[in-house]
Amino acid sequence: MNILEDLLLQVAFVVTLIFAFQLIYLIGFGRFKYFRLMQAVLFGVALVLCMSFPVQVTDRLTIDIRIVPLLLGTFYGGFETTMFLSLLILIYRSYLGIDDGFYATTLAVFMCIPIFIFFQSRFLQGNKKRRLWIATGLTVSYCVCSFLSAAIFIGLSETFLGAMLLYTLVMIAVVLIFVAMNEVIKETLVKNQQRVAEAKDAEIAFLRSQIQPHFLYNALNSIAALCVEDARQAEKLTLDLAQYFRIGLNFKQMDTFTTLENELELTKAYLNIEKVRFGDRLAIEYNIDANPNHLIPPLVLQPLVENAIKHGLMSNERGGTVTISILEHDDKLQFAVEDNGCGMSVAKRQKVLGSGSEPSGIGLRNISRRIKLLYDASLQVKSTAGIGTKVSFELPYLPDRRKMDDKGYNRG
Repeated sequence: MNILEDLLLQVAFVVTLIFAFQLIYLIGFGRFKYFRLMQAVLFGVALVLCMSFPVQVTDRLTIDIRIVPLLLGTFYGGFETTMFLSLLILIYRSYLGIDDGFYATTLAVFMCIPIFIFFQSRFLQGNKKRRLWIATGLTVSYCVCSFLSAAIFIGLSETFLGAMLLYTLVMIAVVLIFVAMNEVIKETLVKNQQRVAEAKDAEIAFLRSQIQPHFLYNALNSIAALCVEDARQAEKLTLDLAQYFRIGLNFKQMDTFTTLENELELTKAYLNIEKVRFGDRLAIEYNIDANPNHLIPPLVLQPLVENAIKHGLMSNERGGTVTISILEHDDKLQFAVEDNGCGMSVAKRQKVLGSGSEPSGIGLRNISRRIKLLYDASLQVKSTAGIGTKVSFELPYLPDRRKMDDKGYNRG
């Protein structure tokens, strides 16, 4: 094989491992706790493979493309990855033998690494064009440092000069290809993530838009019934309804959270309406032990309470009790709404949580879908016919209202 063919064989090693890295990132391991370590290990394996199969230029001189994993590790892995790969080069080269090549490698590494680290932050802050220029400059600087160190410890020859020129050209081409490939993949990922986020936001906005008309329909029916039976109570119910909507609409359209305190206030405004309507048939118990400033998605509690009253308690004449529990445990908020009403059969529970188009259970299905989109969480429904129903779910902590105001926090 000639020098170019041998270098291209090393490129094949690097391509395989870099594509493995990209695949790991694409399938979601970019959020994995030890992703950086995994990234450094893959670059390290690529580096060792390159050094294990060097191109023999002369009896005393060998070359390889270790610059590719070293530079990519510097650009995308940060300072720790750079230092790890640099030490790996020195350790593995010493394992291969302490000779002039080892001393040349050591000098080249000590000359190049400070330059690499200096330009790493500039690379990350630059646009695509600037990144390509930085990658080209650092590749040339490494080749120059390698040339100087080899000239000092090994000496010059025509074969050496020709090989270094070819080596420099191949390295520039390979590094540019890999950096350009990473940038294209990164841009594609960002665009796809934006599309997914926009689609999720649109669905959440639609789901939230379902809740208000659903409740308004029920409240207006209650007011209509009371207008005939008790005009004063109907007036009070109308004022409570106005208060409910004043609170319920006091947040931005789609992507903000509300505080636990506001959600409880909203729920209590709703319960005032239902207490007027059902009187002594409706009893409410609270078990609240949580920071009121915790942020939660709006309208995740009131629809559950409404569902418990409408479908659990008021389907029989005796009414019953709704218990609202919100507790903090293991960095999570635990919500539970429980009633001692008529309960549900297994078939009805599946229907309520199903994806059908019937209006029954719209509140439960709506909340179930929203917390799934936001947190990948789920509603837990336990119910026994004739005994009652308990609906519960958990949400992770988010920053409190003060942090939200300071940072402009939103779900995006």
